[in-house]
Order: sequence, then C-alpha cells, then structure tokens
Amino acid sequence: MTILRSSVAPAAVAAMIAGTALADTVTLDVTAWKGNESEPAGLPQLIEAFEAANPDIDVEFSYISRLDTNVVLPPRLQGNNAPDVMMTDMPLVKVWSDAGLLADLGTDSDWYGRIEDSLKPSITSGDATHIMPLEVIGMGNFVNMGLLKQAGVDKAPTTIAELKDACGKLDAAGIKPMIFTGGFSAPLFVIANGIEAMDAPASTLGGEEAGFADSAAFNGVLDTVRELIDAKCVDPKAQAGLDPWSTALTEFKAGNFAMMPQGAWNIVDFSSVDGLDYVFAPVPSAKNSGVALDLFGIGWSMSEQSQHKEAAKTFIEYFADPENLQVMLDAEAAYSPFKGGASGTPDLAAPYDQSRIDGGVIMYPFAVLDWPKPLENEIWDSLTGFLLDTEKSNEDVLERWDEAVEDSF
Repeated sequence: MTILRSSVAPAAVAAMIAGTALADTVTLDVTAWKGNESEPAGLPQLIEAFEAANPDIDVEFSYISRLDTNVVLPPRLQGNNAPDVMMTDMPLVKVWSDAGLLADLGTDSDWYGRIEDSLKPSITSGDATHIMPLEVIGMGNFVNMGLLKQAGVDKAPTTIAELKDACGKLDAAGIKPMIFTGGFSAPLFVIANGIEAMDAPASTLGGEEAGFADSAAFNGVLDTVRELIDAKCVDPKAQAGLDPWSTALTEFKAGNFAMMPQGAWNIVDFSSVDGLDYVFAPVPSAKNSGVALDLFGIGWSMSEQSQHKEAAKTFIEYFADPENLQVMLDAEAAYSPFKGGASGTPDLAAPYDQSRIDGGVIMYPFAVLDWPKPLENEIWDSLTGFLLDTEKSNEDVLERWDEAVEDSF
C-alpha cells in the first residue's frame, strides 16, 4: 500500500484551511436608524445571535439616523457602494423602488403569506414587494396617573368629554394638563380625530384633488383644539414651538405635565424613571374607544446592487421568525405585522391595547402612503402657527395642507 504524504507543512495546511474559510465568509453591509445606545431596538442582540447561527455571514452594521438616511444612502444606492440591507419605511421604499434601486423580495415567501391582510396592500406594488415589515407601533396619549389621581381622576381619558373634564380638574389642582406641541403632539391629535370623523377613507384627501379646506371633519377638529384651549388643557403659545423630541419628553418624564400625545417607542425610556406612574392610552376622540393611531414604522429592504443577495435574504428572513422578532417587539413596545403575532407592549399599555380590540385603530396615513410625505412637515409647521394664533381661520390652515398635497404631484 502506498501512502501519499503532503509535502506542505502542517502550519501551512492550517493557514490554507483558514484562508479558505475566510474566503467563504460573506460580509453584509447593513444600515439602520435603530440599533444605537438610545434606541437599540434589540438589534445588537439579534445581530450577534444571527452571526452565531450563520457563521459564514458577518454583519457590518452602521447606524445612520432617519434624517441622514435621506442624504447619505441615495448616492450609495446610485453608485457602486450600496449597502446590502437597509432599514426603510414606506416613503423611502416608494422613492427608491420607483427608481429601481431596491430588490424585489417576492410575494411567494412564507413571511409574506403571514403579513396582516390590512398591511399587504401598503407594502405591495403589483406582484413585487420591496420591504419586509418589522413592527407596527402605537402613537397615543401618555398619561401620568399619579398626577390625575391627585386631581381626583382615576381613569385615562379616551373621549373628548373625558379629556376636557380631566383638564379642568387638573388645572384647578394646579397641575399642567397637557403637552401639545405643534411639531408632533398636536398633529397626532388632529390627524387621529380628523380621520376618525371622515365619511371616506383617509386616502381621498391625499390625492391630487386634496380637499382638506372643504372637509367638515378637519374643520371640526381644529374647532375642537380651540375647545381644548378653553378647557384649560393647553397653553398654546407656551407650547407651540416646544421641541417634541427633547424638551417635551423631559417635561413629561419630570412629572411637570399630566398628558402628552407621543409614540410608544418612548415606553422603555419612560419606564426607567423611578416613580413615574403612567399608562399609554389611545388619543382621546369622539368615540368611546379613542383612537389607536398605529404607525407602520420600519422594515428591511435589499439593494438591487447587492452582490450577496442570498445572504441578505437570509438576514432579512431571520427577523421574520416570531421568536427572533419578539426581541425587537419587546424592546420597541411594538406589535407584530404578522397574523396572530404577539406584541411587545407592557401592561401599562393596556388602555391602548383595548382601543385596538374595540376597533379604534387608524393607520397613520403617511406611513402607508395614503398622504404624501411633504404634507407631514406642512402639518407640523401650520399647526405651530395655529397654536400661536388661534384666531387664524381654519381655511388659512387647511388650504396650506391642500397646497402641499397638490405640489407633491
């Protein structure tokens, strides 16, 4: 018997094996506006677990804020330096998919078949889909129950009448009732109540004809804002330009205000404050359920230029596994976009959960492309102006909205 021996030294063989393994390893370039220290969203944990489960794939993760994503990624997508996987939302998907910059993830996958039926039309274009949704997150009313109880109110208000009553009692007790910034909180209230009062789908006001100025629903909700001011809910001039992303959050966390319309993504941060007794409730409205203003926020998309589409697909599908996705849902206090999916909301969000059960859900229109994105900034700006001068006519405000819609076509 002849034994063939290698003339290559053992150390060299080991190096060759290591080199082969290294050559077989795929590095995925992944970008997101979650995953940093302030908003981890479970991503560091999930990426580490993904790499452990897929030793042939390394993830090179980059945090890019949502605002910077608009600026930083388009040149990369149009050049030869595109990420493999990107966190996106529907306004981004609309622009980038129309330009042919995103890969079709397919509608024949297991995860697509499990998407909630109400969400499928928003993420599908013809027979293609360019985003796998990760979460639906609530936008409602944060209510400091400790302050309400001091004023003799034992329940988070869900109707306008209950809100006015609570505001009167809070004001009489020397407690500031409500943060109502023109840059976010006021728009959430106005959008939720306006759409709820409409006799037609929200999308009918987002087309070329617009029609906000003639909408009885939106004229009515601006009148309701004036009623809230009269009911001592809001000191408009003191809050019109309050920064909704810093000062407003700090004021609520410090217990200086009893209520604040905002997003459930703040729950984890607020819950870290010792002694802050609060609940997350629906936006008060004309109906007993209030409005659970659901935001389809984020998902994963794949670059059409990716040289590692199979690895990118593996990464995206990893998040569709219910057990893996639950990590993100818990971190974000969000709801699964999949049928029968669990939620990550804690017990303190029970009032918002109940509103969803009672049929109070309204999808935030910008997130599902019912309204054009440029209108969003116009609403924030014009409501800030309205709070500074509530003598301004409804027509002056709503005509600006119509112009923003018409200019987007």
